[in-house]
Amino acid sequence: MINFNFLDEWLLLKSNVKNLFLNQRLTRFPYLIGVLFLLLEVYIGNLINLLGIVDSLKLTPNDTFSNYFGRIVLTSDYYIDEPIFFIMTIVINLLGAFTLSELGKRRLNDYSGSALGRCLQYIILIFNILLLGFWGYNQNLTDIDLRVTVDFYIYLFYEYIVLLLLIFVPSNKESNRYGLPNGKQKSGEYIISYKPIYSSSGDKKREDIWDTIGLSHSIDSFRTMFINKLFDYRTRAKRQELYWGVFMFQIITYALNPILFYFYENIFNIDTAIVASLVIYWFFWIWYMLANISCTVRRLHDTGLSGYWLVALFIPFINIYTLYMTVFKPSIKGIELNSINE
Repeated sequence: MINFNFLDEWLLLKSNVKNLFLNQRLTRFPYLIGVLFLLLEVYIGNLINLLGIVDSLKLTPNDTFSNYFGRIVLTSDYYIDEPIFFIMTIVINLLGAFTLSELGKRRLNDYSGSALGRCLQYIILIFNILLLGFWGYNQNLTDIDLRVTVDFYIYLFYEYIVLLLLIFVPSNKESNRYGLPNGKQKSGEYIISYKPIYSSSGDKKREDIWDTIGLSHSIDSFRTMFINKLFDYRTRAKRQELYWGVFMFQIITYALNPILFYFYENIFNIDTAIVASLVIYWFFWIWYMLANISCTVRRLHDTGLSGYWLVALFIPFINIYTLYMTVFKPSIKGIELNSINE
């Protein structure tokens, strides 16, 4: 039976969306992950866009080159016209600039209680809008200048790298009006505290390192994720359950696949073995997907997010936030009433 409550998830989602507009602090590790994934997202989007305009997304044989050089050249039916390329470039990089400016603002909010973060956000937005305007001024809707476009992407790359240097700015240990210290987070009238990403350096913690990362509980993680809570969408799951559950599933299935194929091939014939292997492959794939969906929802609950954020993994730029919350965000340690006066 599927364990899920639509109303609870909807109420939690509304609370999550309200929290996004709070001017929270952003510590160094989340900042690093956020900028790295943003950089990857923007450049993959621009690469797909660029490949569409130069008509070279996939490999197909070319008779001339194949006959004389025995090679394959880049040609493709994938193509986007110039106006769509123009619009997509603006949309991708405006969204990227806004996300980057927000990350930069919150990173400086973590360092200072002044308006420095907000000023940086305005500078980044204005600079990127001017950069896009200069790029657009040098384009023609019927003839895109690829040289200027590549230079534009290079400028953006250096801008992201420079902002990555904010990772070295130390965090402010004092509470300020932009957020709370020590990884805490405000949610309405409550304060949420999270478990640390890294354990302290005490001797006991060093002795329990395998328990901390979950390796000693890998079989338990697999059993919980793929058997006991296969259809559980209401409870919580730690990071180690998601990590080690997937890892152990891959190990088990890779070990079983050749054994089962050998078994079928020797009892039946090769055709039967292939068909049986395909059936088992799809069975394992469906099992894997069901377990991943339910465990991801429980992992989102563990960070204080609604399971509906799972859908956001397929939405560009928003998926950066969801991916961080799912894979890197520590578990909630406790919730208390907000008694801090600002």
